[in-house]
This record gives sequence, structure tokens and C-alpha cells, in this order.
Amino acid sequence: MEQKEFRELKSSKEAHLILQNIKINPNLELLPLEKAIGCVLAEDICSEIDVPAFDRAVKDGFAVRAQDTYTATEIEPVKLNKTVSIAAGYISNLAVGSQEAIEIATGAQIPDGSDAIVMVEHTTIEEGDLLIKRAVHVNENIMRTGADIMKGERVLRRNMRLGSREIGVLASIGLSEVRVRKLKVGIISTGDELLRPGSDLEIGKIYDANSYAIAASVEECGAHPVIYGIVKDNERSMSDIIDRALRECNMVLTSGSTSAGVGDIMYKIIADKGNTLLHGISIKPGKPVVVGVIDNKPLIGLPGNPTSALSIINEFIAPMIYDSLEIAPPCRTKVKAIIGTGIKSEGREELFPVGLVRGRVYPADKTSGAITTLSEADGIIEISEETEYLEPGKQVDVTLFGNVPLVDVIFVGGQCPGIDLLEDMTGMNIRMINMGSSRGLSAMASGIADVAGINLIGSDEYNLEAIKGLGISNAFLVKGYRREQGLIVRKESTIKSLDDLPGKKLINRNRGSGTRALLDRLLEEMVEKRSISKTELVKTIPGYNSGSRTHRSVCEAVKCGKAEVGFGIRPFAEARGLKFIPLAIEDFDLLINKKIMGIPQIKNILSVLTSKEFSMRLPSGTFTYNRTGEVIENI
Repeated sequence: MEQKEFRELKSSKEAHLILQNIKINPNLELLPLEKAIGCVLAEDICSEIDVPAFDRAVKDGFAVRAQDTYTATEIEPVKLNKTVSIAAGYISNLAVGSQEAIEIATGAQIPDGSDAIVMVEHTTIEEGDLLIKRAVHVNENIMRTGADIMKGERVLRRNMRLGSREIGVLASIGLSEVRVRKLKVGIISTGDELLRPGSDLEIGKIYDANSYAIAASVEECGAHPVIYGIVKDNERSMSDIIDRALRECNMVLTSGSTSAGVGDIMYKIIADKGNTLLHGISIKPGKPVVVGVIDNKPLIGLPGNPTSALSIINEFIAPMIYDSLEIAPPCRTKVKAIIGTGIKSEGREELFPVGLVRGRVYPADKTSGAITTLSEADGIIEISEETEYLEPGKQVDVTLFGNVPLVDVIFVGGQCPGIDLLEDMTGMNIRMINMGSSRGLSAMASGIADVAGINLIGSDEYNLEAIKGLGISNAFLVKGYRREQGLIVRKESTIKSLDDLPGKKLINRNRGSGTRALLDRLLEEMVEKRSISKTELVKTIPGYNSGSRTHRSVCEAVKCGKAEVGFGIRPFAEARGLKFIPLAIEDFDLLINKKIMGIPQIKNILSVLTSKEFSMRLPSGTFTYNRTGEVIENI
């Protein structure tokens, strides 16, 4: 197919105006209460009954005349004649006379003559008589007719979102069904590379995250998502599923096939079937958006990159849904914060995801193709197209996402189950960015990291050489614990040592990781005993130049047969049922920013690190030693 250029990009303001003018007509449906949760009321609800419909007891005890109890005390109780009992749901013509009491259960109808309930714990029975030890006033422990809801009272307004409390109110006034405004949104993911979650992951394929992330976003807005699944990059197939979705839904959202590439055909389908309103927004992330109207229904093609798609939904699609359902959007909390490290812009408006830690913001951007970008961000900052760079120390407005827990500490560096254990035992919310030891050092040098986890071998002291090499002076090194590193192979493998690596497919760790640096050191020691160079040796090891980002992914590659051997730590190998061949013991240390050494969060980490419980709970192949917790200040 011939490649097509984007039309003239619309500004964010222009895009908002275009989308605001699109009218979506939701359906009116009568739903049973059990299916109405999350829906939007289409009409006011007025009660046709009083709630409660009768005077009722709110405590277990005795129905009495209040005036008969006025002299009652613990020392001199009042004696009343106990007559009969009334259970909840029981209807009788019983009445309370002077100096009488009727035993009554919570929820039971108040008998005539009674104007108060004495709680059972303030009474005793002696020789058949009831002793009242505490006086009660008129109406004490009684809920009168209509005290909760009066007949004719409006209990819920139209356009209200139905939650558990609202459903309870509707049931309490006797309604079994309710009329709601329902906006059905069809969701289609496009791409030959997509697989349904739960299926076996094939080479070159990825799981379809967009269908489910977009559906969740739509549902959060009050609409009803309808997932149509994955459609291949085939114009006929795509056209057919879009026709079906448009027949069945009020609007349709697709993801993928919106750019100007050869395989991207969404813009052509919209042009053939209806009217294209825009193709491309000058915003990051989310530039490749196509919006059209077909048969008076909007069809919006979202980018295939997850972060781009979700950003466009939050900024442009959610307001459309709220407006169509006639409900107010949730309040978006904004806070002032200080930029912790410089942020570069690309000359167009950006909705930039950031992490917020103790009043400072840091980039959370992993590129728009990363589904975890928004899940690891606390909010966004808006960067105008005129801004090229935001300097550290500048104050910015952060629009917070809803239900985001506050982050206690940012941890950047190597992956390790010991750090997971630290988080569990401290009870803190630690933002983990597992990018390897070198990235941990860089993050500390730039002021992004609070704590860096590092395991970089040196000629003398572990980690010190690398720290000095970068000239890091804003941190203290805290000795952590030790780990076994070695070869990871399947149980049936014949590999026994480094000597067996030539000719065997290796899954290596990423460059900059301490584990890869350790393997390189071991290989260098190995070639010293041979007549070849390290360069010649690694040419004989297929996969040496690979770069897996975590120990877990190394183990997965070995487990599924993508590689014959990996190099990593014992706990992950044993967890996946693989054989571990120990080759070295290393130090895994913590580099902590000097400025925060005295804050409670860091004190908490150091306290747990040096505790006996932490030492006992570390997984096999990791262990504390006599230097654990030692602080090296003179780096």
C-alpha cells in the first residue's frame, strides 16, 4: 500500500474543540439492580415508601416507658414487670403499660405505649423481675418511621453514578430495577503481531494489552466497554469488524494502524465510510490519532503504543464520555512540586508522566511503547510546545492520577529479591526501577535516585572503583549483603563450567549491569590461561551480545529453550526449577543520597537491613555478613 503522510497536525486546543462538538447518544436501558453497578441514572429516584416503614428498635433490649426509668442507677435499679418478647419481623398488638417492659430484638417493631429501648447490657433479671440500671430518655434506641427516608423524598438524582451505596438505597426503597443511561464503546485492537493474553507467546509477537487497558479506562468513565478482540492488518477484515461494532455500539475505539506507515490503514477506512475530522495531534505522547464520524457515530483510531493510547483517552476521550453521559468528571487534584532533574522536551505540547517523591518530580517516561509508563507514574506535567528544557529546581503543577499511593523512596539499580524483601519488611512503597548497576550510579549522579542498588566488581573493593570513576560525591555507600552468581542451565544440561560455554547459546545480561561485568571478569581470567583473546573467545559463544534486563528474564529464556545457558543469581534459578552452577560470590550494596540519610524512610531501610529477621528471610544464595549495614562515607 502506498504510504500516506499525516494531514496537517491539529493543536491540542483544536483537537479538544473538534471532539467536544461530536455528539454521542447513549441508550436508555432498564437494568436489574445486580447489573446496574457503575451505570449512570437516567432519571431522579423518589421513594414511594417511608424507610423505615415503622418505628423500630436499633438495639437489643427492652421496650419501656422512659418516665418509668428516670430514677434508675447502678446502685438503686428500677424494677419493672417483664411480660413477653418481640422478635424482628414479628407483628403484634402488644402494648407496654405502666411499670412494664417487653423484651425486643434489633429491627423489631416498637409496641404501643413504649417510647424508649433500654439496652440489654444495662439490665439484669432477678426472680422474674427486670432490673433497670440506667435511665433512658424518650426515643432512645428507636428509629422512627421515615427517619431515614420519607415517602416522596428524592433519594438519588439523575446522572448519578451508581456505586454500592446507591444500589443499597435503591434496594431499601423496594426497587428491583432502575433506568440507566448506557454508553456502549466498541474496542478493537489491530495488528498482525498481537496475541490474546493467556495464549503461548510466539517469537515476534506481543500480548494485546490495549484492549484491556482501554476497556478499563472506558469503564472508569462510566461507559460500557465491548471488546471485539484482535483484527489483523487486513483492510477487509478491519472494515467488517468496524461495521459490526458501529451497529452494536454508540462509539468505537481502535488501537493501532493510525500512523502514516505502509501497514496503517485506519485513516483510509474512515475516509471511505464517513468523514475524517482530524488525523494527527501535535502532542506527545499520542500524535498518530485519527478521528472520524460514520453514520453519526464517532470512530476514533488510537495509537498502538499503550502509553500514547491511554494518554489520549485521559486527555480527549474521557471528557467526551463524561459529557455524553451528563456526569461531572472526577476532580483532578493538582499539587505544586519541584523538578528534581532536568527534563528535555521535543518542541510540541507534552503530557509528561512523572513520579512524585517527597515534593519533587522525576521523569517516569520509558517511551510511549511501554505499558508500565503510566502505571509507574504518579501524575503528569503539561509542557508547552515553546518549552525545550525544564531546569532542576523549577516549580511545576502536577496533575495527580486517582488512587495513587505516595512513594517513599526511589530505588534504581540491579534487580534482586533481597530488595523486594526490604520493601516488604519496611512496609514502604518503594518505586523500583530495575535498570542495572550502571544506570543506578547514573541516576544517583543526576539526583534522580534516593537509593541505588549496585554490584559492580572492581580491582579492590566491590563498587568503590565504579563510584569513584563517575566522581559521585553526593552519596554514602552502605554495605549490603552477598549473593552467589553462576551459570543457569536446564536440569538435563551437560554444561558444568565456563569451559563449556563455546558453542553454547548464551542469554547475557544487559550492558551496564553488575552481573554482566562479573561474567566479563570471569571470562578475562579464563582467557589468561589460554592462548586466545577475550574477543576471540566471545565470538565462539552465540548470544554473548544479547542483553536481558533482569535475572528473571534470563531464567525464562533458559527455561523455554531460547538459550542453553544464562548467568545470574541462585534464587531465580531455583525458583524456575533450573540447575545453578556457582562461580563467584559478590557484594550487593546500597548507594544512598547523603541528603536523605537522616529521614525516617532511610532509617527504616537500614534498620531492616541489619535485622536478624532480614538475614533469616533472605532466599538461598543471598546472605548477610559482618559488614552488612556498614556506612562508608569517604568515597
